[in-house]
Amino acid sequence: MKKTIIVIFGALFLCGGLFCLHLTAQTARNSFSPANKNSLLHRKFEECSEQELLELKVAAHRKILESVIAHSEAGSPLGSYARLQGAQAGLAAAEIELYRHTGEQDKLRIALKTRIEHLTEKLRAEVRSYEAGATHIGTLYEVEIQLLDALLEQKREKQ
Repeated sequence: MKKTIIVIFGALFLCGGLFCLHLTAQTARNSFSPANKNSLLHRKFEECSEQELLELKVAAHRKILESVIAHSEAGSPLGSYARLQGAQAGLAAAEIELYRHTGEQDKLRIALKTRIEHLTEKLRAEVRSYEAGATHIGTLYEVEIQLLDALLEQKREKQ
């Protein structure tokens, strides 16, 4: 009798776990709908201004950041701290382009500073990852170059 009850409860827990996994997979699959995939494909770019294209680029980087945040909250490796910092730096880079185009100097300086801060944090995370043996030296060099590019861009903007 005890064995039967244990088997029944075990089967119920297994089914419940599989159902939760199914719901999680459905949510992840539906988060990127076909309408989102084709939105750029159906646009007439000749009619778009440069500012509209830059705003679309900023929006796309925000979607990437939201995706990485969702993966981070779920504990997925795709939501690592380094990826999160990289996504935030990518958003800041897109904002830099937009603010340079619109001439909003205060927002441009803030975006430049934000990009440098996030790339610095990304470099710290990659150094820790390298020291743990989880990444290779080339990744460190790539992040260093990104940070140096951002620092040079900030210097040039101040001049």
